[in-house]
Amino acid sequence: MKKVNLLLLATLFTFSVFAQQDKGYVYLKNGSIIKGKYSYLENQQKLRIESSGNIWIFETDQIDSISTKRSHVFSEADQSLSGSKFFFRTELGVLAGNSENSQSAPFSISASANYRLTSLMSVGLGLGLEFFNETYTPVFANFEYKLRESSSTPYLFLKAGYQFPTEESNAIYYDVYPIWSSFAPWPGYYSQEGYDTRGGILVNPGVGYQQMITRGFGMNFAVGYQFHRLNYEGENDYSLDIDYNRLSIKIGIIF
Repeated sequence: MKKVNLLLLATLFTFSVFAQQDKGYVYLKNGSIIKGKYSYLENQQKLRIESSGNIWIFETDQIDSISTKRSHVFSEADQSLSGSKFFFRTELGVLAGNSENSQSAPFSISASANYRLTSLMSVGLGLGLEFFNETYTPVFANFEYKLRESSSTPYLFLKAGYQFPTEESNAIYYDVYPIWSSFAPWPGYYSQEGYDTRGGILVNPGVGYQQMITRGFGMNFAVGYQFHRLNYEGENDYSLDIDYNRLSIKIGIIF
């Protein structure tokens, strides 16, 4: 009789455990996703997961969410590690177009640290390297606005700042004239002297598309219009401003 009772208790216990098990996807706060059967233990203080013959037990504060099917649309908190409001964007590409620069498509790379003001809007600061006749370091403020709250979304951006030269001028400029002159160049005047690079303002609005692959990693493609003015100065108050109007084409990663 005792054996029958023990067997009955064991059967009821096993049935109660498996009856409470559900199948789905368990999203952890560290970015991991586990597919399998799950059930709560210890008054829902812990979660037991059985997947591919393995068993894991997690504290419930380690669990971000649970879904009955794999979700490709994450919340804003899901799109960054541990729900952080900070994210980083690194991009590289070219600045295509005709201008007074000798290079038709200089290489450009940039990185920015950004803070989410809302689920759609963020601001940040960034810097990079751009290789024109000379190498410049752009330092800029970055503003972004997503068009929808999804892991896959278009977004608008605006970068505005200043280009700082990192080397002396490598080119010879002929149209250099006094900054107080009303016409240029002066009759019969031209120069083949080297001139000091001073940098200039930078404005780069555009549109992009980003895809979050996991909650902490994604990729983007962006196209925009970049304007910047570079200043060169020589002796006797001679100065030259060169305006650049370029199409910025970049790919990047988000983390």
